[in-house]
Amino acid sequence: RFTAEFDFRTYDAEGVILYAESLDNTAWILLALRDGKIEIQFRNEFGTKVTSGGKAINDGLWHIISVEELEHSISVKIAKEAVMSINSPGTLFKQSQGFLETKVYIAGLPRKVGSTLVKQINPRLDGCIRAWNLMNQGHSGVKEVIQEKQSKHCLVAVGRGSFYPGTGMAKFQINYNNLDSAEDWLINMTMTIRPSTDTGVMFALVSNETVPLALSIVDSNSSDSQKIIVTIGNITVAHLESKKLCTPRKVLVGLVVTKQQLELSVDSHTDRSSSEQLSILHQAMMANVVTYLGGLPDVPLGATLVTAFYNGCMEVKVNNRQLDLDEAISKHNDIRSHSCPLIMQ
Repeated sequence: RFTAEFDFRTYDAEGVILYAESLDNTAWILLALRDGKIEIQFRNEFGTKVTSGGKAINDGLWHIISVEELEHSISVKIAKEAVMSINSPGTLFKQSQGFLETKVYIAGLPRKVGSTLVKQINPRLDGCIRAWNLMNQGHSGVKEVIQEKQSKHCLVAVGRGSFYPGTGMAKFQINYNNLDSAEDWLINMTMTIRPSTDTGVMFALVSNETVPLALSIVDSNSSDSQKIIVTIGNITVAHLESKKLCTPRKVLVGLVVTKQQLELSVDSHTDRSSSEQLSILHQAMMANVVTYLGGLPDVPLGATLVTAFYNGCMEVKVNNRQLDLDEAISKHNDIRSHSCPLIMQ
């Protein structure tokens, strides 16, 4: 019968932990998180079921999770205590010549499976799993896959936030139309950053091959500070110098832009601009812009001043909406959506 046990840690609220299916794809079981709570979905020859229960476990702490198929039910336990017992007539997977063979997927779904689920889910999950025991065979098969991939290794200690390793970006389609006032559009962004390197694009709007707005960190001439700059095209329209940013402390950055004015704030310092360059941004905003976090796609040389990828932790809120990297149109695989390495002091 199907069994799985492991230690699990995450700050993510939704995603697939584990999906197993029969070799002919007719039977399957899904173990997932929704609103931070464990959810089970499965299908066998007798039908489909979906159920959830227990407390929310997306608190960044380690939890022992086990799923075990019993004679007439599927048992789910957290920390060895039962939280769900789901009636299941018949077995999940049929044996073949005395053996039970399944295909197992971790932290995602095979293609084309999403439409057959009982209840749709965003499969992307950022978490950490250790002490594997699949089908009572320990970590056999899992260890070989993970050992070779550095990006799949667990961080020793994590906190909330997203981590950008300096190798890629996330892409969003965001509507900046401002329906609440006479302004045509509004960009109201706040971010908490903890950079690890002194140069990189944190936020950018791209229109065709132009960069009508970018917020970047750049190295300052001073040895103990960096600058945060706002550029329209390749012109700097606002900048603030901040004490050395690559430290364990988090820095609050704000950017509010309308067609008349731009305001940049870093901690408690502010720089305002009503540059004529804002007309260039206005034209782009009235057409179509794509939002990027952590870097830029390929743009022509000279389109903007900074093109390096951002490296470090960052949480971003745009027009009062917290951006979830699991909902990005696309995202580099090495970016961790919901876990930021803690700095041991």
